[in-house]
Amino acid sequence: MGSNAPKNLALRLPAFGAPLEKIELPIPEATTGTVVTRVLAAPVVPYTHLAHDGKLPQLNLEPPLIPNSAGIGRVHAVGPDAVRLKPGDLVYVKAQVQARDDPNTKIVIGHIGGSGPRAKKLMQGEWKDGAFQQYQKVPLENCYLLNENRLCRELGYDAAVLQSLTMYAISAGAIIEAADLKPSETIVIGPSGGTFGGLAVEIALALGANVIALGRNDEKLAAMQKTINHPRLQYVVMSGDDEVDQRAIIDKTPDAAGAEVYNDWTPGELPSPLYLSAASRVLKCEGRIVLSGGTMGGLGGINYAEAVYKDLQILAKWVCHRKTLEQLINMITQGQLKIGAESGTITKSFTLDQADEAKEYARKYGGWRHYAVMSP
Repeated sequence: MGSNAPKNLALRLPAFGAPLEKIELPIPEATTGTVVTRVLAAPVVPYTHLAHDGKLPQLNLEPPLIPNSAGIGRVHAVGPDAVRLKPGDLVYVKAQVQARDDPNTKIVIGHIGGSGPRAKKLMQGEWKDGAFQQYQKVPLENCYLLNENRLCRELGYDAAVLQSLTMYAISAGAIIEAADLKPSETIVIGPSGGTFGGLAVEIALALGANVIALGRNDEKLAAMQKTINHPRLQYVVMSGDDEVDQRAIIDKTPDAAGAEVYNDWTPGELPSPLYLSAASRVLKCEGRIVLSGGTMGGLGGINYAEAVYKDLQILAKWVCHRKTLEQLINMITQGQLKIGAESGTITKSFTLDQADEAKEYARKYGGWRHYAVMSP
């Protein structure tokens, strides 16, 4: 590579537990069906250190690779079949990729390897490398054009704030898609203090629902209620006693009649669902249980006979479809869902050389509305 040639600096994870290596790569070429973006901001989630150490086997990652999922980019080049996107456009890049000839085969670029030989082939091919690089090649259909004038100039959001779309998309899949939440319904969400559970609370409120947030930290839940400051938001501090917790949740529902939905966000580092037993028992007949977390534990907390008697639906959701993501972007663009500093968001950006600091910051402080951001 000539000294004056454009550079694509990147961080490679050579093996689990190994330090990230700074390398120089050629800038990818945009071929048919692809877009090359200049990465502006990408999320560093709180469990990034665990993923890079190989302690989350459910991610099914296989180093070496350039880690971490996509976020906000500016279009550098487009393939010959692009009819709308052009160089210079601001885009959100959805990191979940489906095989074009088998939509059941799914991965997350640089982050989740999927399951089965087809997912392995997809992950080891075009879409292995994530956003810890300056220029990233992504599928054309994964790019969502953003209204830069409205979002950045009028609403004042920068790329570091907009990268939270990655997390909002996961929560939207659970609330808008799987739960099919309607105005005036009551939804119980827990744990709600983490990144995804907290955003699920926001989306549910924006859709007109009553929300009961669950957690173990009274101070944290009170802070969330104060920040959101919405009359339809209540919370319950969980005690670990299912009967006590069930009664406390029921008492928060309208007329103590129960809820329509329970959305579970137990994280991958925990061995089993935290609140499934108590929360599932507060559902009305034909209620919905939506599983959205990452635990590898089972569903033993659900009372089998009670679920049958009540005609409960047990659903699971991972990310969301294009229609839902477009709805989410419209909600943010139109101001129905406020995601910036004006509503409590904190961001801290890091360069490639500060990756270790970024992972540690995410581990210590990452959570609802508090983001570590890679800006390569």
